[in-house]
Amino acid sequence: MKKNNRCFLSITVALMTGGLFSACLDIPSPPKDTAKITSVNVFAKQFDKAIETPIKLNSSEEAELIAEVTPSKHKKDVQYYWYNGEEILDSGATYTVPTSYMASSFISQNFIPDRLVIEDHEGNTLETSFHVTVNNPPQLLAETTPADGDTLYGNSYTPILFTWQSFDRDENNYLNNTLEIDSVRYNVGDLQEVMQSGFTEGRHTFRIFVEDSMGDQDSSATQEFFVIDTLGLGAKWQSIL
Repeated sequence: MKKNNRCFLSITVALMTGGLFSACLDIPSPPKDTAKITSVNVFAKQFDKAIETPIKLNSSEEAELIAEVTPSKHKKDVQYYWYNGEEILDSGATYTVPTSYMASSFISQNFIPDRLVIEDHEGNTLETSFHVTVNNPPQLLAETTPADGDTLYGNSYTPILFTWQSFDRDENNYLNNTLEIDSVRYNVGDLQEVMQSGFTEGRHTFRIFVEDSMGDQDSSATQEFFVIDTLGLGAKWQSIL
């Protein structure tokens, strides 16, 4: 019903009932248009990769939460409001999560959004809830055995001890270790020391990789060590062959 028709009806009713006055009732109109956007979702971007649901962030790198609406052609026709519980944190199509927000569980729980509300110019709203998990990646200490540049004495039968230290700040997070020797990788599970033989005389390399149960990783730089055959067994076997 148009506004002028409502005014006419109001005046007519007042006159018919003998009212002393008449008034035009200005009833607010409902939204003029139906909502153009049918859905809204949130994904994250970190290390130049898109992270869909579930959203898991690595605490060592800044990330962005990004709003995605359907149809996307209307993405500039709405306002975006990021909430943590009932408290609004910011507005805009993206929400930056700096590493300082992931430094502790308290900050993460209070300053990382868990809800997004969008509103168009006609007052139509849509919202979505989501959960962001922050994971502390595993770490490797720099000290290893052998140390980088070490010279070891023995032959192909001499076992060499490889040791390292990997750890994770998250509780109950299983770590999987991989030892790479001369470009060949050996999955050793949760072990942090391994005995290995079969090294010929000369230069060799090794490297350590560690991955937690949420897929975050750390690795050491490539290290080298040198084997000197003190008994000359390598040269002896070469001459026999």
